[in-house]
Amino acid sequence: MAFGARKQTKGGPGIPRYRREGNFNMYRLFYYAGVFLICCLLLIIGAQYLGQRQAEQELLEYKTRIEKLEQRRQAAENEIARLHDLDYIEIQARNRLGLVKPDEMIFQLED
Repeated sequence: MAFGARKQTKGGPGIPRYRREGNFNMYRLFYYAGVFLICCLLLIIGAQYLGQRQAEQELLEYKTRIEKLEQRRQAAENEIARLHDLDYIEIQARNRLGLVKPDEMIFQLED
């Protein structure tokens, strides 16, 4: 028999032995099932990754929002503290309402 020649069997000439047996279809089934399983796992991992990135982005947005609200709260607390100071109340009354003390004289210059 020459090198590389196939041995003749009952299945007929030229048909490889492994193709005649039922194992070939089983191997092919396992191969495609494995490829399908790997693809499904990759899709699941990708979806999880995208969900995690979206959650991290939302967390960052909430942190910046909380930071801005904390600044507003601090500004409001400072304003409340100033409103308890009588000198600040007097300055605001003079500037906003135009009030004067009884013995003061106001000079207004018109252009």
